Amino acid sequence: MSLTVAFSWKAIGFMEILLIALNLLDVIVSFYAVNVLGFMELSPLAVGFPVWVFVLKFGICLIPMVCACVLHGFGMENYLLLPLGALLILIEV
Repeated sequence: MSLTVAFSWKAIGFMEILLIALNLLDVIVSFYAVNVLGFMELSPLAVGFPVWVFVLKFGICLIPMVCACVLHGFGMENYLLLPLGALLILIEV
C-alpha cells in the first residue's frame, strides 16, 4: 500500500514562511515589552537576548524546509509528512 501525500514541498515552504514571520513577531513584541514597557524576561536563558537565541530560533525553523527540498530533489514526495510533522511541532512550541 502506497501512502500518497496531497501537498508538495511548496506547501511546507509556505508554512515555513509563516513560522519565520511568527518568530519575528515574537522577537519584536519581546523587545517592545522589555525595552519600552519595562517588563522583565522570565527565562534566564533569554535575558539580554543573546545572539545564540536568535540563531537557535531561526536556524531550527529552516531545517524542515531544507529537508523538504532534499526529499523533493530525490523524488521522495511520499515522505514529506516527516518535515511537515517537525514543522507543526515547531509551530506548536
